Order: sequence, then C-alpha cells, then structure tokens
Amino acid sequence: MEYETTYKNSGDIMAHVGSEPNVGALNDELRRAATDYGIGSRVNMVENTRYCRWEGQTDDGKKWSEKQTHGKQAFPWDGASDTRIPLADEVVNGLVDVCSTAFWRSMIRVSPQNVKGIDAAVTAHSLMDWAMNNRMYNDMTREVELLSQYLWTYGWAGAHISWQQEIGQKEQYVTVEQLMAIAAQSPQGSVLADLPNLLANPDATDQLAELIMAAFPNLKKRKALECVKDLREEGECEFPVPTMVKNAPSIAALAPYDELAFPPETTDIQSARVVFRRCYMTEVEVMQHVETDEWDEEWAKQAIATRGKFSNFSDYTYTIGLTNNALLDRENLIEVVYGYQKALDEDGVPGVFCTVFSPQVGGSWGKFELLDYEHGQYPFVVWRSEIIHRKIIESRGVPEVCMTWQNEIKAQRDSIFDYTSLNTIPPIQVPKTRGGNLRLGSAVQIPVLRPGEISFMQPPAREPSVAFNLIAAIETQVDRYFGRPTEKVPPAITQMRQQRVVNNWLHGWTEAFRQVLSLTLQYVGPEEIIRITGSTVPLSTNVQDFDVSLKFDVRELQSDLVTEKLKALST
Repeated sequence: MEYETTYKNSGDIMAHVGSEPNVGALNDELRRAATDYGIGSRVNMVENTRYCRWEGQTDDGKKWSEKQTHGKQAFPWDGASDTRIPLADEVVNGLVDVCSTAFWRSMIRVSPQNVKGIDAAVTAHSLMDWAMNNRMYNDMTREVELLSQYLWTYGWAGAHISWQQEIGQKEQYVTVEQLMAIAAQSPQGSVLADLPNLLANPDATDQLAELIMAAFPNLKKRKALECVKDLREEGECEFPVPTMVKNAPSIAALAPYDELAFPPETTDIQSARVVFRRCYMTEVEVMQHVETDEWDEEWAKQAIATRGKFSNFSDYTYTIGLTNNALLDRENLIEVVYGYQKALDEDGVPGVFCTVFSPQVGGSWGKFELLDYEHGQYPFVVWRSEIIHRKIIESRGVPEVCMTWQNEIKAQRDSIFDYTSLNTIPPIQVPKTRGGNLRLGSAVQIPVLRPGEISFMQPPAREPSVAFNLIAAIETQVDRYFGRPTEKVPPAITQMRQQRVVNNWLHGWTEAFRQVLSLTLQYVGPEEIIRITGSTVPLSTNVQDFDVSLKFDVRELQSDLVTEKLKALST
C-alpha cells in the first residue's frame, strides 16, 4: 500500500514517499522505549514494593534458612518474623479511591467557543452524556479504576481512545413465500420477477445463487448454493449475515512500558516521535482482524506461528504473586504492536500513520494506513502522578516514594515480633555436657542432675514503645506527604493535596473526552444524533468549536459540607 506523502525530518523510523514502513527501525525504537533508563529494574522494584515480594519469602511470614538463596542462613534465627507491610498498597488504593470518586462525581461540561454556539453546545453535551452513560459505561467502570491503579503504581499511565466497530453474525431466514412476494412486486422483465422460474429450473442454480449473493454481499458461493438447494427441497433456508454488534467510542487503560511505550525523552505524548501500543491476541482475534480490518493474511499466519514467543523486553509481570517468580502466563497469545507515527504531507498538513507489526515476524507488517480520525492527534492520553520533570517517565509512583518508609516499618514490626518471642521463651542455658535435646512445652518434665543447671537466658533489655513510636512517626509522615485525612494532618493540607491530585486526574480525562467527542461527531450520523438528543440543531464535526471540561471540589468528600449544602438548598 502506498501513500503520496512527503516525510520531513523523519529519520530512519519513518517511511518515505511511496515507500513501505521500516519495521526494523520500529522494532529498534520499541526496544529502546521499553528498556532505556533501567526501566525493567524500575518496574520490578515498584511491583516488589507494592506487592511485598522479596527473595526467600515464605507463606507463613517467617524466615527459614532452607528458603534462602546462595546458602544464606535466616537472620536472626529460623522462624524469625518476616511480615509483609502493605504500606505502598494501602496508599495506592487510597489515592485510587479519591480519583475514582472524583471521576464519577465530577460534572462534564461541553461549552461553546462563543455565544452563537450555545444551542449546538447543548446538543453536543447531550451527545457526550449518551456516549459516557450509555455506550461506554460498562467499560468505564473497569477502565477508570485500572487506569488509576497503573498511575499511582508506576508514576504514569495512558489510555487509548478509539472508535470501535465490531461485526458479528446473525441468522437470516429466507422462505420461498418471501421470494414469491418479492417477485410479485418487481417490474415485469426484471431478474427478480423471474424468481419463480429460476427456482423451478434446475439448470439455473448458479444464476439463482448469484442473485442471492447480490442481495447479501458477504455470502460465499458455497453457502449460496446450499441455500438454493434448501429452498428447492425444504422451501426455506438460513445463513449467517454480518451485523454491527458494537459501534461506539472506547477508552482502554494501558499499562506503562508493556502496553504503552514511547521514546524515553518524550515530554508530551502528542509530540512523541512514535507511540507504541502492544496487544496480546488470540489466534481468532488475529484472523478476525484479517476479515474486518484488512490485515495481510500471510503476515497474520506468520504471526500466529509465533504464539507464545515475546520480546525479551516485555517480561514485566504485572501480577500479585507472593514470590518474585510469579509470571503472567501468555503462552497461548500472540504479540501484536501498533506503531503510530506523525508525518507531514507535501502541503505541511500533519497526519498520523499506523503500522501493525509483530517483533517476532521479521520485517513484514500486517497493515500500514493513514489514521482517519479528524482530530489529527495520536489516539492516546497520558496521566502523570507528579510533574517534577518535563520527561513523562520521570514521574514517580507511590512505591518509589515510600519504599524506605515501608522497609522501616517492616523492620520495627519484625523486631517487635522477635522481641516478644525472646521474652516469651528466651534461649536456654545448659551445661555443655547435656547437649541440645531438651523439649519445651506446657507440663513437660525436664530431668536435671543438680538444681539450677538449666535456666533461661536473660533477654536483652529493650523498650518496645520505641518501635511503636517510630512506626507512628513514619505513618504520620506518610499521611502528610500524600494528604491522607487523619487527625494528625491539618485539614487544609489534606484538602490542598487532594485537590491537586484531582485536578491533574481530571485534566487527563478532559483531554480524553475531547477526543471522544471528536470521534462521536465524526462517526455518529445526523439522523442518529437527532434520535439520541432530540435536537435538530446541526453539529459541526470540528471539535475545536467546543470546550470540554471536568471539575470536582474535594470538599464534597466531607460529609459535613454536603449536609450544609443540602440544608441551604432546602431553606
């Protein structure tokens, strides 16, 4: 497939005028996007911290020498405490609660660019409300929380915004009586008027099959011939016909580095040299894209043959296993990558080109096309947990920030457990000649040769309150840092920090819904818009005619403020 396009300052990664996409360069760029700056180690550290995973870990929360690596001995002794402290997990889930609540309670507004567009904006707002609360609602209940989990775990996350059209099948029934009725209503001399004769004539089988195929274009010749046979023998036939089962906007949360990657120097997703979306598909899904999206069939077969093989830089676990060898099982899936690139045509007009390829299938590709979305942007939006650097990947997740705090609390909790163990049953002092065959227990008799030869060792003097005080101090620091509402954090600080979190969160959704509105205006026809909104006001397909915004005041999370508002409304 060729495009009359001139690429300027594109480098090796871009295709040139009338040429093919450079899949080899795309593979190299994908590897760079997923491995530079120690990304793999960083992801593992983040996951191990949040999910409390480390080497030698056991299910009973204790240390055992037999589980240690490289012949190490359990310290300070076998059976010592090795408890899990899910501090990062607790903080992440708290922030997810704030973000999810803010999203579902926020008010989306579509406003005009000028006073003349008020009526159109009202109609566009109704259209957005239909898209969110009708077509997208079920998916959004999952994707909103998933996106927030990714964001606060890894420091940034992204979403893919697209218009999904899925074709399914339904059974079509045709009877001889229906065909006769069609023939009776058709003009004399037409092919349809001659249907009774075609049915009665055995030599007209091919002609009748062609006529059925003309009425149902997706019907294959073999199935059409079967239908002709059934009509003559049984007076009726049935066959599958394609039908639209989904025609709506879609937002999919993407895991950083694994499902979404871009060059590490990227500061804004819309100015990235290239953006990759990686998917893991079944064989059926790949072949379905051959039928519905015109993927190259030969390439699809080659991709299916690589099932279970993945790029060595895509081994991120994204699982919550108790040990660090818990891997995500993808042995029956196929790695497929969408590579999005922006380019300028000869008139300087930018466009987004998409290449479907698999890192496991040489230099060939499944499809190369110009994305037809009118907004002209990459179909992605990125959220950041903090803005401490222009580069997106510099944003830190919660586990990176509170890893040492979590370790400090764990150390104190383990020490308290071990101190209690020592005080409950201290080590026993015995003469060397008696050996170590003593068995302790309630009412157990221990024979002695002389009084006082067996005694408990005095445990080290230590005040457990020191550990408890340190734990409380660390928890207060965590609460203040992340703005968690506790009695030790001033409400003003909690409110400011939560409002900043919510503002950044909803800003990303504002960008996402601008793309959703643009796609809805592009793909929903005027007649359907009238049916949905009940308005006959014509809408422009240019999303620049409208402003989209989402706002939420974190003070509404306080029950006292809500009560006061309701009281004010009632009076």
